Amino acid sequence: MIDIIAASFLIGITGAASPGPMTAAVLGLGSRRPGPFVAGLIAGHGIPEAAMVAAIALGVRDIPYIEVVALIGSGVLITLGVMQFFGAGDAAAVSEERRAPVALGVACTLGNPYWWVWWLTFGVGFLALHPSFAAFYVGHIGADIAWLGLLGIMVSRGANILGPHYKRVVQVSGIAMVLFGLYFVVTILLA
Repeated sequence: MIDIIAASFLIGITGAASPGPMTAAVLGLGSRRPGPFVAGLIAGHGIPEAAMVAAIALGVRDIPYIEVVALIGSGVLITLGVMQFFGAGDAAAVSEERRAPVALGVACTLGNPYWWVWWLTFGVGFLALHPSFAAFYVGHIGADIAWLGLLGIMVSRGANILGPHYKRVVQVSGIAMVLFGLYFVVTILLA
């Protein structure tokens, strides 16, 4: 179970650290106190994530050709990792509404096509091969809490801690996505 939590955390960091609506919402926080906003944002993000894990737990693992689905998911992960690596310099901070962070978290999640593609390909495949649903969710949402919490603290303090290094963080995240994708391809093909 610890291995699933750890793998899920590492996989989750690749998504949490990639530029997208959740990261943009936190970057738009400015010097405000991050705690309540980031907690609400993550709670809102966690609702569709929990629903997706529950849906997968209720039947996706029994579909035929799940290895094909997992291979497609791995290919998507590799592709997104490559795109993230080469597009790392295109990340931009934007300002978002601050009064309803839970609703914003849900909207950022459900409105992000990357989230849908990731869950309907790679997420389904991973959980079909490793059906430890609660452990996966703990590690996955833990990555969101760790990254977005850290980012919120850094942004709110006005410290430009990541500064030019943010591009490198995103690139490393892209490389990690590619490596996870390749690992899963090998695992599936050798099973």
